[in-house]
Amino acid sequence: RKSRTKPKKRTSSTELPVPIWDKVITEDIIKLSVLGESIYLREESFAQRLGVGRTVIRQAFNRLAGSGVIEHVPRRGWRVHPFREQDMTDYLEMRETLEVKALQLSKEHLEPDSLKIFLKANEPDSEGKPQLNNELHNYWIEKSGNRYIRSFFSQFGIYYNYLFNYSTVATSVIEEKAAEHRRILRALLRKDWEAASKALRQHIRAQRPNVTHLFEQIASNPKKRNKAN
Repeated sequence: RKSRTKPKKRTSSTELPVPIWDKVITEDIIKLSVLGESIYLREESFAQRLGVGRTVIRQAFNRLAGSGVIEHVPRRGWRVHPFREQDMTDYLEMRETLEVKALQLSKEHLEPDSLKIFLKANEPDSEGKPQLNNELHNYWIEKSGNRYIRSFFSQFGIYYNYLFNYSTVATSVIEEKAAEHRRILRALLRKDWEAASKALRQHIRAQRPNVTHLFEQIASNPKKRNKAN
């Protein structure tokens, strides 16, 4: 297979800071993975298309390789791993186990004021428009104090977080996920740990249909495929 560097060329600026380029590169490659094709990318052509140095590209590629999104193949470049539904199923199973454990470990360290801020961030705004804030997950993962749990989400969360965010653009889905967040947070504020853990499990399991639907749309809609490219 010939080397390809989709999606289409962006209007780039070398003045953008490295973290922004890192985000741009990550999104491009994950969109390629979503299409389910094992595509080879080369640092030179990728850097030329974006108008940045190869060092920026290599740093981003190495980080993505650590997350399992791509891998380096000698004399071929970097191969994009195609998304497989089984990967998502496996990740969600591990996420449920580890995040619920993180919540249990963090319960003595959760601050009511912080929980109230997250609750407010997941309530409709002054005009009634639904808001979704996912930072609560990182909050109790960090508060758990378990470096192995933190390492798992730091390494593998980038790919799946992007997929989940990309699949929750519809207003109805945002409203649904925000309501699930509020259910978890209210249980935590009551210190009802069993209810909070149950609500978190339900929230994680409920994400799979949304992502599955996203891939079905991409597979059946040429316009969406081109957008992902």
